[in-house]
Amino acid sequence: MISNPKKITQGFTLIELVVVIIVLGVLAVVAIPKFVNRSGFEDYTVRDQMIARLRLVQLQGMNADPSNGATTNACYWLVVKNTCFYNEHSSKTGASCNAPSASNVCNDDSYNDFSPVTFPAGMLNETNYRFDIQGRPISGVTSIAINGDNNLSITIETEGFIHE
Repeated sequence: MISNPKKITQGFTLIELVVVIIVLGVLAVVAIPKFVNRSGFEDYTVRDQMIARLRLVQLQGMNADPSNGATTNACYWLVVKNTCFYNEHSSKTGASCNAPSASNVCNDDSYNDFSPVTFPAGMLNETNYRFDIQGRPISGVTSIAINGDNNLSITIETEGFIHE
């Protein structure tokens, strides 16, 4: 009998197959869901941006004290709609502030140029927030619900403390 010194093998070894199955399993668990649906981190981003904007409006309201040389017509708002939120400045008529009047702000993404966030419609409760010159909310204790995957909320205490 003549034996062939070159033995030809075809196929994969058991170790190669196991490694491929493990790599596919890791991809299926970690990477693919991030491409298929929205991540829960989006809720946290919206919450953190809203807290920052609330604190900005609070500081603007505190600095609008006429005794500090600010205009007597300064009213600062955080306007929250179900598709976006933004800051607005309005004037006073007598002793009361005029309501925010900007329209069609949420029709494009220009309100959020530097740190864009897109979130599902209905994620936020629609309302306006304003603070007095001591930094207290005009409406008392307020809770803002962020109705995403994680059901987060923001609380504004009567003393003006804004927290998660």
